[in-house]
This record gives sequence, C-alpha cells and structure tokens, in this order.
Amino acid sequence: MNVTIEGIYLNGYAKPDYKDKNSGDVSQGDFIVQIQQKKELSNGSIQMEYFDIPVDRMLEKHYADKKTGDAVSVLCNVYGENFAQLKIGKAK
Repeated sequence: MNVTIEGIYLNGYAKPDYKDKNSGDVSQGDFIVQIQQKKELSNGSIQMEYFDIPVDRMLEKHYADKKTGDAVSVLCNVYGENFAQLKIGKAK
C-alpha cells in the first residue's frame, strides 16, 4: 500500500554507501527527505512532527531544487507487522 505524506521540506541528503558484510557487495545509500508536519492536539496545542523518509536515488533530482520551507508531497510505501507499528519507506 502506498500513501502520500505532505509537509514542509527541511532538508535532503544522501546516506553513505554501505557494504554487505557477508558478500562484500557495495550498495548505494538511500536519499533521505526530511519533512515537518504541524499537528493540532485536542487541547489546542501545536505539536511539530519530523519525518526522515527514504526515497529511491532516482527521485533525488526531484528534490534538488527544493528549499527549506517549500511544501512537498512524498510517495511512501507502508509496511509493518501490525497497524500499531506502521513504518514508512521507499515507494514500490
């Protein structure tokens, strides 16, 4: 299942490449999009939530011209063992 997460762009960065300990294969690190969302609580207080969302390196160029404060939408894959502990990751 895919969902779109909308928020305010904070930053984008490439994680370092990593090496598989068993095979020795080197894989390219993910590109991470950092976004912020404003959430209003039941008592009227505002809570700021922050998300680090991995996206496919092919989509890195999509965020190259984004500046801090720009509104963005990030397509994500939702996965997890149960709905109480959902995780977000690269869209398939």
